[in-house]
Amino acid sequence: MVLLAAGLGSRLGALTEKLPKALIEVAGQTLLARAVRFAGRLAPSEIVVVGGFCFSDVAAEVSRLPLAVTLVENRDFHDGNLVSLLAARARIHGDFVLMNVDHIYRPAVAPLVAEAAQRVTAFVDRDRALGADDMKVLCDGQGRVREIAKTLTQFDCGYVGMTRVPARDLGRYWTAADAVTTSEGRAVHVERILARLAASEAPDERPACRDISGIGWLEVDLRDEREHADAVVRAAPSEWN
Repeated sequence: MVLLAAGLGSRLGALTEKLPKALIEVAGQTLLARAVRFAGRLAPSEIVVVGGFCFSDVAAEVSRLPLAVTLVENRDFHDGNLVSLLAARARIHGDFVLMNVDHIYRPAVAPLVAEAAQRVTAFVDRDRALGADDMKVLCDGQGRVREIAKTLTQFDCGYVGMTRVPARDLGRYWTAADAVTTSEGRAVHVERILARLAASEAPDERPACRDISGIGWLEVDLRDEREHADAVVRAAPSEWN
């Protein structure tokens, strides 16, 4: 399990002037603590957290968590979060789940994520109204990812910030990551790997979609989203903790 926690969270305004996004609290718990707890529900062999901005603060929070965590530093955190994934590459030897820490998932999502995947799998939902800042997914005739980008005007579902990579596809996933950094540079988002795989003319090489619609998740990227998430979790803590 790899949790990306290196970002500045600049769009959260004053909340992240002295704190990284990962340490913003929702209903009394940091986003990082919530992400690690969700990761623990998947029974991973290792939980890797990639920190960057205010790294010492992230390390201090990790030391307080009840689950064992391997902490990796991304000193180039000003680049896109693809660099954070690459910082953890040496720790990844087989099947893994990639997740952003600014997402909060209900525990009921965990069984869908824990289920084995036969190919690179993007987790999606179809029950949100997607805005300009949401990552959109266009599927091919077999329900696999054909395109993924925030700028799509035609799409079938939304990406929910989580990807599973089975051991059998690990080499192909890293090949795509290397191709992205070679052609687009390092200052790009990790979803560009999915886009690269989706562009294959061989349908079997495109990422699968796994739908979590109807369960619910929250994103904390903007200040009003944090306030909304705080209210939602406080209103029904048993559904989110």
